[in-house]
Amino acid sequence: TGRGEIVPSSVSPLEEHHTDFADFQEEYVRNYISLADTKAAWTFTIASGALVYLIGSDETKDALLEPALSWNYASLIVSVLLLVVSAFFSFCVVAPRLASKSGEGIVFFGSVAAKDDAASYVSEVAAHDPAEITEARLKHCFDVSKVCDGKYAFLKKAIWFGLPALAVTLVAVLLNT
Repeated sequence: TGRGEIVPSSVSPLEEHHTDFADFQEEYVRNYISLADTKAAWTFTIASGALVYLIGSDETKDALLEPALSWNYASLIVSVLLLVVSAFFSFCVVAPRLASKSGEGIVFFGSVAAKDDAASYVSEVAAHDPAEITEARLKHCFDVSKVCDGKYAFLKKAIWFGLPALAVTLVAVLLNT
């Protein structure tokens, strides 16, 4: 119906140990998302700091404004491009994303906020038995895990572009001094 209805799945009934697992899974994914965001913030900071240093350097400005086919110029261009790509992928990690909506009914914040008022939300939650609530939580864990997986795919790219970027930046700085 699109109004947060929970449709029972064909799996065996969910019990207390499944609720314990949902608690664990929510914390586990939350920690990994936080870790990805922290790593991305550091990667972005390092990449943007190196870019600021390069672009703020008089030698770099001169080389970029008056290009001459040389190793100095090539190393600067490669450095800037790799740093920009790394910063872009780092930003993609922390940019807000919403999960798919398989378990959005009573857990997903967008669905909760779409309710008419708090009382209707409370009534909807109260209408479900513990097994249905656990199922909704586990479906939401699946959705959030998909978001986490996407964050780590972007983080991997940010780091693998960032490492050679720093190496080439070091070469560019050494060649231009």
